[in-house]
Amino acid sequence: MPTLLAPDGVSLYYESYEPRVAVPGRPAVLFITGWSDHAGRWQEAGTRLSERGYRVHVLDQRGHGRSHGARGHLSRFSQLLGDLQAFRRAVRARAPAPHVLVGHSFGGLVVLRYLESQPSDPILAAAVSSPFLGLAQDPPLWRRLGARMLGDLWPTLSVRARIDPQHVSRDHVLNDAYAADPLVHDRMTIGAWHEIHWAQRAVVADGGRVECPLQFLLAGEDRIVDAHLARAFAGGLKVPTEVRWYPEMYHEVLHDPGREAAFTDLLAFLDRSGTEPGSRT
Repeated sequence: MPTLLAPDGVSLYYESYEPRVAVPGRPAVLFITGWSDHAGRWQEAGTRLSERGYRVHVLDQRGHGRSHGARGHLSRFSQLLGDLQAFRRAVRARAPAPHVLVGHSFGGLVVLRYLESQPSDPILAAAVSSPFLGLAQDPPLWRRLGARMLGDLWPTLSVRARIDPQHVSRDHVLNDAYAADPLVHDRMTIGAWHEIHWAQRAVVADGGRVECPLQFLLAGEDRIVDAHLARAFAGGLKVPTEVRWYPEMYHEVLHDPGREAAFTDLLAFLDRSGTEPGSRT
């Protein structure tokens, strides 16, 4: 089982997909999973990208999946940026190559903040699907007030993340598997909620610090995160940016019954990364 150590000693798990025939010049793809998520759910994505000649590595974030750490807890959002940097070092040790980042949902938030925080360690390009810049629907007022009051007093208090499995995709079989998956914990601490809110504000404020081409894969019927907020953020970036909008899809566009369109767009973006400027659409 491939693992790496985070800067603070937490053991992180990842899965790798090696191409049968390596394509010279292909970057390594580092995939960052979402909240209540894990690498095992992205086997199809890893396989399809590796069949295209990419080395693909999919990370379980701390507190999720098979990685260590308190379930659904964050002491500081910056820990995740250190984890991603350590992940990059581990991948580079396996095979030196440029890196492309792919982040889904909460993983997309991590990728965006990393791009704003690590300009000295260049990334060839990055793609984010349904990035978690805000919820599709705000929690009830009492829940927000309670989280605010308990943030400093009891940051490790764990509550339900309240992700409705039927909002994950339009594939009910996949949604049922998500609901029954023992590695999907559906927990979030009050401290994690505060750190995520801080990161969401920081990402929007510091978008001008991103230096590499970006692709956004957005679900028009996303009922988990605010796809319109992500679209507005993408429209304000100064780097070459592609926005791909799938009007009928739910949150996980790479698991949707119509995912062929999303995979086609992602693979086309990866294939031309570093060879030509991206386009703003």
